[in-house]
Amino acid sequence: MPAASRTPPSREAGLDADARLGYLIPEFPGQTHIWMWREIVWMRRFGVPVELFSTRPPPARDAARHSFADDARQSTFYLAPMGFFGAAGALLWGLLHPWGLLRCIGLALSIPVEKRPRWKKVLPLVVPALRLAREARRRKVRRFHIHSCANAAILGMMVRRLNGTPFSMTLNANIGWWGGAMAEKMGDADFTIAITTSLLDEARGVAPGLDGRRILLGRIGVDTDRWAPDGRRKPSSKGRIVSVSRLVPTKGQDTLLAAVEILARQGIDLEVRLIGDGPQRQELEALSSKSGLQNVVRFLGSLAEHEIIEHLKWADLFVLASHAEPLGVVYMEAMSMEAATIGTRAGGVGEIITDGIDGLLVPPKNPEALAEAIRKLLEDPGLRSRLGSAARKTIVERFDSRIGAATLYERITGQAPAV
Repeated sequence: MPAASRTPPSREAGLDADARLGYLIPEFPGQTHIWMWREIVWMRRFGVPVELFSTRPPPARDAARHSFADDARQSTFYLAPMGFFGAAGALLWGLLHPWGLLRCIGLALSIPVEKRPRWKKVLPLVVPALRLAREARRRKVRRFHIHSCANAAILGMMVRRLNGTPFSMTLNANIGWWGGAMAEKMGDADFTIAITTSLLDEARGVAPGLDGRRILLGRIGVDTDRWAPDGRRKPSSKGRIVSVSRLVPTKGQDTLLAAVEILARQGIDLEVRLIGDGPQRQELEALSSKSGLQNVVRFLGSLAEHEIIEHLKWADLFVLASHAEPLGVVYMEAMSMEAATIGTRAGGVGEIITDGIDGLLVPPKNPEALAEAIRKLLEDPGLRSRLGSAARKTIVERFDSRIGAATLYERITGQAPAV
């Protein structure tokens, strides 16, 4: 695809020459936020001035290692921690806008979130909302796009009551993950972008009164220029497997270890690299040792984007055995690198991988089926090559990051970007 040119946003959307789009992303920049950053980069290339906001910095273990992280941190306005003077200043600003403040408090006492008591969950968001509204006005932010449907969405609702700033949201995980009040959140947003057709159906089921311009499909994706093969992958006597994920139970890394143990007992020589970190790491390392895989499986921790790319150039296979996966950007990244990819029939993975065409799909929580799929690909280099080539084509045509950014741009401005 050709590079995007800079096109000024439409005045129809309230984004004139002096106005800005605010992005609100909780605990930004995190290691898994790379696809959001790709969207931000493209929005800026399309000519949209973007201001970054976040609830608080991410914890050290989850902080992004990617090259964009330092720039992102330095250019992000954090709502917390704010200290005494920050809180006092926000409250004073709120007192100067009493009608909006009362509406925020009313929202906090009435919005039907799942946690009880509701006021205890939502009322503490009023002060951060005041701070966000004040800073948005100072920075000439005329609308927000929010990459969360939990508390950040409620902050968007409060800011709308304080200074009339409209907002939109991206729905990137199952409706049940967001703490309730989803009909109210989507009803208050100008529009909600669902990243998969299954999430789109869920959202429309929760808020059936909203039309197609209020709940729409918008794909997320990969920088296919950066995530591109270079032809350096060479044959090896060992089967080389890479997996990338947060180390949490839903990612199914225990299933992958069980499958590798099966293959090791069958005499198949493997080298497995697990990239990522998380609360399950110690448990998985212990499981690997107990299974006798300490010389087979390497835990590499969280890595920067360019390092992951190099590991995927080395790999014969990419495997992620998720039990639940709204979509799965790491599958897209591996497929963009022409790595033969194995995923599971869980969540939105089937919207990326077509079984037998551009990858293989196996049932989740089934190490025997996963081992069989791995063995099939390791024993057939021709199949690996065909799946890898088809996978790259799928990602370039359907999941390039500029495609999803263009959807957001068009919905905000009323016109397509020049690309």
